Amino acid sequence: MPTTNRISYLSEKVRRFKDEPLYQLEVESLFSFSVLVNGCPVYSNFDKIPGMGRININPYILQSGQQQVTIELYPGYDDQGISKPYLEAGDKFTLKIEKTGWGKDGLLKEPEEIVSYKAVDEKVDLTKRTAYKTDISFTATVPYQLAGWKNGQDLTQLDSQQLEEHVLSFYKEMIAAFETGDYDDLNARFLKADAEWYQSEYFSQDIITKFQTVKGRKGKSVATRFSNSKPNSRTFYVLEDYIMKFYAEGRMVRLEPRKGVDRGESLLGYMDTDKNGMNRKTFVDMLLYIPKGETALQIVR
Repeated sequence: MPTTNRISYLSEKVRRFKDEPLYQLEVESLFSFSVLVNGCPVYSNFDKIPGMGRININPYILQSGQQQVTIELYPGYDDQGISKPYLEAGDKFTLKIEKTGWGKDGLLKEPEEIVSYKAVDEKVDLTKRTAYKTDISFTATVPYQLAGWKNGQDLTQLDSQQLEEHVLSFYKEMIAAFETGDYDDLNARFLKADAEWYQSEYFSQDIITKFQTVKGRKGKSVATRFSNSKPNSRTFYVLEDYIMKFYAEGRMVRLEPRKGVDRGESLLGYMDTDKNGMNRKTFVDMLLYIPKGETALQIVR
């Protein structure tokens, strides 16, 4: 689908409302961690650099009502960069969900805290745990309804070897589209996921046009170190030493690094060197599912 057609199609899919709430998640952590919203991975950090971030989570809120946030905590690192054997007591992890929205002045409204979590308030002894998992919930009110992954098959019930072959093939096709610069093909594959993402954040046609014309995809980027590599060079992650991870009660799947500081991230991504000679890791957002009654993998987020 050509770019102009995609922009027109996606713009028509986005309804605008009088009230357009935006929910955001904020995390600060000295632990390694993963956070899921309604079973969908939204933010993780296993790097030696402490995790701190703020992201919009509307794309993972399919409709109004109670939303579940799953928090997984793992030991952080000592001063030598070595992973600690256990979690620790103290104020090592905080999370909060806030509600805001765009005002008529084009600025975000003053955020309202909806729910918060602090590991320091846990009554269990974290110092004896190598990992800890807990759920919290909050109520969201949104003017849209998304299909998301609700109609997805339970992929854990399929033949695991065949599924893995199909997932690997899908990843290889995506990498090929990146490498050849076929962004029409790349963005067409994300069409359903983009339509729901754009609706959930109430994007204007200008913003839709910006996302649909950029030579890349939304993802998490981490600057690492200066490099001697040629500026603007790009190397995709090798599809090996991975785990096939299921989410949302088996309805979504993706490949992730099996170990190391990149675990918990999407294996669809690359290492590149920018014009300033800085190495950068990018993990491209992509979760796959198979709708009931169908047989082919599709991108759902």
